[in-house]
Amino acid sequence: MKFEFYNSATIKAPGALVGAGPDWSPVTLKVRWAFLDHPTFGPTLVDTGYGPSTYPSLASGGSSPSGNGLPTRSIGLRMYTSLFRARLRPEGQIDAVLADKGLTLEDIQYVIVTHFHVDHVSELRRFSNARILASRRGFDAVRRAGWRASLLHGTFTELLPTDLDRRLEPIEALPPINLPDGLGTGWLLVPELASLVPMNGHATGQVGIYIHSEHYLYAVDAHFVLGALDRAAEGLEPGLTKPKVTLSGLPRLIADDIAAAETTLARLAAFKRAGGRVGLCHDPDRDPFDAG
Repeated sequence: MKFEFYNSATIKAPGALVGAGPDWSPVTLKVRWAFLDHPTFGPTLVDTGYGPSTYPSLASGGSSPSGNGLPTRSIGLRMYTSLFRARLRPEGQIDAVLADKGLTLEDIQYVIVTHFHVDHVSELRRFSNARILASRRGFDAVRRAGWRASLLHGTFTELLPTDLDRRLEPIEALPPINLPDGLGTGWLLVPELASLVPMNGHATGQVGIYIHSEHYLYAVDAHFVLGALDRAAEGLEPGLTKPKVTLSGLPRLIADDIAAAETTLARLAAFKRAGGRVGLCHDPDRDPFDAG
């Protein structure tokens, strides 16, 4: 099985705001997506990162590139992107990466959506042929959300395929599997190779990916920086159900469920203390699965 990360964009943010420590000096966060290839699924993406559908720097008039079916961005989406001011990385865009592999958007068989925030589904509408593997609970929550919740959590239905309800394959329907070192019950993706793990709190239905052979968990947005998880692991005593280092700043502000997010952080801290390796979508340091 091939599994590798690409960095679609960077965002500069004050360190203290994103939990990188007490210093307010800016840190450069990454916005990862992953390419996965296995005979069971064929060429597959995990999320889509940021792209021109949300930051149309290559298009005129504020519209997205031709061919993705997305109309001019809504006011809410424009406000969101103006706030975060991501800088796209051309070499990390899906089109460029797939072209290097001799593939096109139409060759992608599945897109696994870890959760429905903008930086994970920006280009989802462009994959008209792919099946979408995602949480039904998460999708339903996005459809029910009002405009205030959509803006706060970065969930915009305009970025989703109009036929997503038909193409969605619920993660919850996958076979359950008991995972090691406190990760609990997840869903089997590829036998003996990869499973999906509930990462509750940051977003409804968020899931991570556990790579069995590497004892590695891609925990997506359970936090933004690994330093916060390291601090939680240091303060975690046996039997403790909540970390002493709790969510603060932006991770706390945008969490769907703060208590659940802190419980997830405790699980990850315990997993890491037991020898597991953890990766995050936005951590600025190099991940063992980063390509290049």
